[in-house]
Amino acid sequence: LVEAVDRGERVCIWGDYDADGISCLALMFNFLNHLGLVPVVHIPTREEGYGLHIDKVEDLAKQGVDLIVSLDCGASNVEEIAHARSLGVDVIVVDHHEMGDEVPPAVAVINPKRRGSRFPTRDLAACGVTFFFLLGLRRVMHGKGLIPAHINLKKELDLVTVGTVGDMVPLLGDNRILVRHGMEVMNAKPRAWLKSMLDSRVISKGLINEFALGFIIVPRINAAGRVASPHPALDFLVAKETGSASQLLAHLQKLNNVRQQREKKIHEEIVASIGRDGLSGRKTIVVFDEKWHAGVLGIVAQKLTEQFERPAIVITRVNGIWKGSGRGGDGMDLFETIGSVSHLLLKYGGHKYACGISLEEENLPLFAEAFEKAVEGNITARRRVVHVDTAAGFEELTAEVMERLEDLGPFGIGNPRPNLALEAAGVFAAPNGRTRITDGDNRTWYGFYAPKGSLQREGGARIIASPVVKMEMGERFIHLNIKEVE
Repeated sequence: LVEAVDRGERVCIWGDYDADGISCLALMFNFLNHLGLVPVVHIPTREEGYGLHIDKVEDLAKQGVDLIVSLDCGASNVEEIAHARSLGVDVIVVDHHEMGDEVPPAVAVINPKRRGSRFPTRDLAACGVTFFFLLGLRRVMHGKGLIPAHINLKKELDLVTVGTVGDMVPLLGDNRILVRHGMEVMNAKPRAWLKSMLDSRVISKGLINEFALGFIIVPRINAAGRVASPHPALDFLVAKETGSASQLLAHLQKLNNVRQQREKKIHEEIVASIGRDGLSGRKTIVVFDEKWHAGVLGIVAQKLTEQFERPAIVITRVNGIWKGSGRGGDGMDLFETIGSVSHLLLKYGGHKYACGISLEEENLPLFAEAFEKAVEGNITARRRVVHVDTAAGFEELTAEVMERLEDLGPFGIGNPRPNLALEAAGVFAAPNGRTRITDGDNRTWYGFYAPKGSLQREGGARIIASPVVKMEMGERFIHLNIKEVE
């Protein structure tokens, strides 16, 4: 890449359409811009499919592209990269997905999951891999006198944070450090894209936490690639002015509304079919319908896995090929399990927690049965367990305690927000999906709980909840995410 920049070669950055992939592209785009280089950007749509494609590689070669940097993809594109090489196009792979036995014939394959890797954090998101790659690139280029001015990579940690939280990797080791510092950067010096969200009050200033990221920011970045072109999401993250960022945000908001509607419809259809037919003792959920939109399959699979506590794969037809997205359960490696039945697939990829597959129509029922058998030997029946970190009194939930609690963050997979056991005087369902809690001093608290059946506890109840600070009508308050009511 140093040579390509020095020689003025034409560079294409090729990414993925989800939050991690878009964040990688934004990181690399900003860095190359600092060097005065404007790269060609290619982001496949979900209909085109994940990863590199031979026809597009050929188009790029005809356009005079000398180097492709594949971000959040490429680890399994052996054939496509070999073809690029035959056309005189170099490829650098910066990825974090599991790799097969054959390493792609690229100029370099940067991946903490490759055999022999000595990088200490194996479960980096792709944007984390990209960030560390850029750290090394900056050092080398500075040593060669090729950097015209200081490039501050710390300010890019907002992008690393979005991608890392969006890809749901464990927030441990380097991931936790990157996200911790990224949240500090976001709260202290928001860039145009984030400032547009603060100005429009989509999120509250000073309250950038896992909820703001996971439930507000990431879904809007993902929405573009799920239901339309992913390019507006990239334009949003690299916007220099708040005005243009605000216009792009309005567009992403609309796309997110469309995404929510499609997702809700598909999820309701699947849950209704499970209600009619039952799961018949099965340990997996594999469902398919050609009418479903490909862009929301992953999030529907995630909801099914959480709701029914078993691995789920949701499949639809795209351009004659059936493509699906899956999410795994506890105690299993989804990528490894899918690999054991890969003879029924045209293509597959992913990692321990999530996967994407392609297959022929005649193999749909065969795959469903093979996956069920493969999982039987992989996991045992799951039992709902709610972990309690400590017992506490409502009087202990003060602003000072909440500040100290946040010091344990950032929270997420691998480092969950602490659960407290609290003795409540009453717990009641409230309007707008809320739950109202009264304590022993007759004070009222609010939270969220998704119970089965009606909720009305007047004679006292023990609740297990994780407290988080939220803001409403300009006032901060402690919100209780209730996991269990006993």
